[in-house]
Amino acid sequence: MPVRARRSRPGPSAALVVVAGLLLGLADLVRTSEEHPARAQARPALEPIRDRDYAIDLYQGTALGSVRIVAMGGAAVALAEGSASMLVNPAAPAVRLATSNDPWDWDWHFDWLSPGLGSDHDNNGIVTDNGFTNAPLFTLGLVGQYRQWGLGFTVVTAQRTVTVAGPDGDDRLTPSVEVVRVSLARSFARERVVVGVGVRSGGLGLALEPAGDGTEQELFDLSGAALEAGVVWRPAAHDVRLGFTGSLPVTGRDVNTQACDPEDCAGYILPRTVVVPWELALGAAWRWAPTRWNRRIPAPFRDERAVLLALDVVLTGPVERGHGFEAFLDKLLQPSGRAISVSVRGGVEYEWLPGRLRLRGGSYWEPGRVDGVGGRTHLTAGLEWRFWQFELWGERRRLRLSATFDGARRYGNAGLSLGFWH
Repeated sequence: MPVRARRSRPGPSAALVVVAGLLLGLADLVRTSEEHPARAQARPALEPIRDRDYAIDLYQGTALGSVRIVAMGGAAVALAEGSASMLVNPAAPAVRLATSNDPWDWDWHFDWLSPGLGSDHDNNGIVTDNGFTNAPLFTLGLVGQYRQWGLGFTVVTAQRTVTVAGPDGDDRLTPSVEVVRVSLARSFARERVVVGVGVRSGGLGLALEPAGDGTEQELFDLSGAALEAGVVWRPAAHDVRLGFTGSLPVTGRDVNTQACDPEDCAGYILPRTVVVPWELALGAAWRWAPTRWNRRIPAPFRDERAVLLALDVVLTGPVERGHGFEAFLDKLLQPSGRAISVSVRGGVEYEWLPGRLRLRGGSYWEPGRVDGVGGRTHLTAGLEWRFWQFELWGERRRLRLSATFDGARRYGNAGLSLGFWH
């Protein structure tokens, strides 16, 4: 059924002006930050680890998640819809799409990212020649919806290989991370307010392959869990949305060292705790299109030219006695997370060819988390292409392929995604 337009459609010129203004302004920030050569130019003077009285700060300053989240500069708190958005807002499972008109509905996503393209992945000033290799990050999610309720499940898994100097040559370290989220959400006040609560659990493991030895030894693994919550406000028949999320810290205290001494585990002195710090985020989004954003559409798809703007502010908490993870791999202490970190993120999405092609761009500030190293500005871009339409269980479905890129000083991330076109 065609949707009657109530106002003029945004054309390419309007969207390109928005995108160009955003990217050119933030590119100037990148140029300015590069004028400070003291930032991350030389390896900081770090102390060796002498005892276990320290914590690993597992802070993630870069935008990771779905390719849409990355392409829009990480700004996604107010855009929560479906499975991929669960990575940033637990309310997402119950946020119905405008074209979701049946009591039952569902969504899924699968994303592949490669955030190990640069020489300073964690922005800690330790510039490596070999860097991280074989560093794919995968996210997979599934959401089921019934009337006002939504239940979702997502998994994020990443594994990296790092080469470090050992007593007999170059050793290979393989840190692996897995984060699982389960969220239950419900909408209220005729879908104007959506509230979600969830559990975020994470696990960290580290394996070592000594030089000249073909066997891999598991040094340690640990896990922990914490609660998180989110809210999305969608005033009826308006074009604005607000979102808020909060998550408690995830602290892993019981380090499982398998069969090694935590005071000397293959030469490593293991930390007493590993912490994913608490986080608070506030987001706002605005959409300009022929039809109002916050309303149901009596059609299977909302094919119209539209410009979508999003802005987030993210606060990440400190970690007591926190130190950086990458320095730990070199058996060194690098103070990290001694104060609250603030990140500002912005992005734009333009549906250029209705029902077929969307373009995205954005930028965000990655704050300096470790002592003596400043922050850096990221520029992001991406696109989404609908390539197949078919019938499934009496409903028309569209498959889309999405791509993204995130670049900053000594950092690069690229990715692909397969999922439904919404």
